[in-house]
Amino acid sequence: MKKITKLFITALSFIFIISMMPLSVLAEGGMGSESPFIQAVFTAENGESASGDILEEGNYTVDITLSGMVAVSFFELTAEYTADITITDVSTIADDNEGFKCGGIKNEGNSFVVILASTGENNTPISDGEVMITMQVTVNTDGDFSDFFAVNEDPELTFVGSSYEYGFDAAYVCTSVTATSDYYPTLSYDMSPDLSVKTITVTGTITISQNRTGSSGTYGVGGIKVFLGEEEVAESAADGSFTAQVPKGTTELTLTGDTTVNRTVTLSGESDISNVNIPIIVCNYESSDSVINFKDAGMFVDYMGTTYTYANLEGSDSEVNFKDAGLFVDFMADAAIEYSALSLD
Repeated sequence: MKKITKLFITALSFIFIISMMPLSVLAEGGMGSESPFIQAVFTAENGESASGDILEEGNYTVDITLSGMVAVSFFELTAEYTADITITDVSTIADDNEGFKCGGIKNEGNSFVVILASTGENNTPISDGEVMITMQVTVNTDGDFSDFFAVNEDPELTFVGSSYEYGFDAAYVCTSVTATSDYYPTLSYDMSPDLSVKTITVTGTITISQNRTGSSGTYGVGGIKVFLGEEEVAESAADGSFTAQVPKGTTELTLTGDTTVNRTVTLSGESDISNVNIPIIVCNYESSDSVINFKDAGMFVDYMGTTYTYANLEGSDSEVNFKDAGLFVDFMADAAIEYSALSLD
């Protein structure tokens, strides 16, 4: 019997009822084809993102997210935490999503358990990076969240299923299962959680590109947003400067603005990266495509004599004039803009 059901008799009954549902729809992707990943996302009281490995004393919203799954049938997370943190409130996806029911929450002493199950025939679709659990946490001691909150990787206590089609003996777990029993998952895949994602700081300047490949830029430009996936991690100041906190390792950042041809750059590093220069094309005024053509030219003419930032392409003064017009002509072509590869390390 699952050890956790000793804590939640009602949860056991709930899971039994769910198991009686008809099992006719195969989960998209199929068991074993997914790569589930549990991660914690931290937001400080001021609304700014925080890095889990260097938390300071204070209050935080901690979202436990699940990536790498298209749908979920059941989800259980068990952990122990130290006196360095206080968990003051816990909510789950079931509070706002009728596709899930919460089979139980335990938050007492130093123990933490949440059980969730789909109310669907086989599962409930989720978005990549779906927030499954939200905790309100007071950090009492500066430090690394993973030193304070440790997920129990016992496959009977922390696991996620993709479909009732496969039964309750098939799930993704954190550790390899070498012994079998009625309650051990028959399929085991690494979903080791990362609850204090190590981050680095990237600083530099986003500049107005001086050519169609984005290989050169001198003058900074403000209002350009920097995204890591769907999360906005920075926005350039008026002088083009920006600071972003991103996970260590290799990742991609996407730069976008109201009149840009959006640009994606690759970032790779284990330590802070500084003084980067990322040129971006800002004269895509019509912006329905990545081609700079007569539609954009017509709008550029209207900006002549103004101080419109995104038409001040040459950048040596504050007025849009013949110098900017000469540069704009160089961007015009029938072909779409193609940036040269840019790696930051």
